[in-house]
Amino acid sequence: MCLILYFKCVSPVHYSQGWIQLGSNDGKLVILFMLLTIALFFYVSLPFMFRGPAAPLFVIHNHDVKGHEVAVEVFDQQNKSIINETYILEPKSDMLRSRPFSLRLHREKREYTFKVTMDKQITSTDKLEFPNSHAFADVRLYSKDYGDTYLDYESPKTIPILIEFNEMM
Repeated sequence: MCLILYFKCVSPVHYSQGWIQLGSNDGKLVILFMLLTIALFFYVSLPFMFRGPAAPLFVIHNHDVKGHEVAVEVFDQQNKSIINETYILEPKSDMLRSRPFSLRLHREKREYTFKVTMDKQITSTDKLEFPNSHAFADVRLYSKDYGDTYLDYESPKTIPILIEFNEMM
C-alpha cells in the first residue's frame, strides 16, 4: 500500500492526473518528519503554556530624584559577555531588559555575573544563580536599607547600587 500526498505539479513534466504520488518509503519519511516537527513544537511551547512567558533578564529601578546613566554588562557561566548596554534612567523610573531569545528556552540552573556601572563612577558586580527562566536580577539605584526590622530603627542607609535575585510566580 502506498501513501498518496497531493502536491500540485509545477514542473514541465506532466503526470497523468497532475498530482504526485509518493511511494511507501517516501510516505513514511514524511510522516516521521511531521511527527518530529509536532514533538519539537510541543517540547518548546508546553512550558510557556503552563508557566507563562519568561521573566525579563533584569529590571532597573531608579529610586533617586536625579536621572542616571547606567551601564549593564552580563556575563554567562563561561565569563562570556552576553549583554553590554547603557541606559539613561529618569528620576524615580524603572526599565526592564527582556531576555535574549537564546536564554528564554533554558530550563536548567544558570549563573550570571552582573556588572552595573552608574554615571561612569560607581560599579557593583554580583553573581546570581537563576534556577529557571522566571528568575531575574533586580537592580536598584539609591535604595534605602532600614537594617534589621527587629532592632531599633536607625536612619536608613542609602545603597548606591543593589543587585538582588528575584523570581516571578
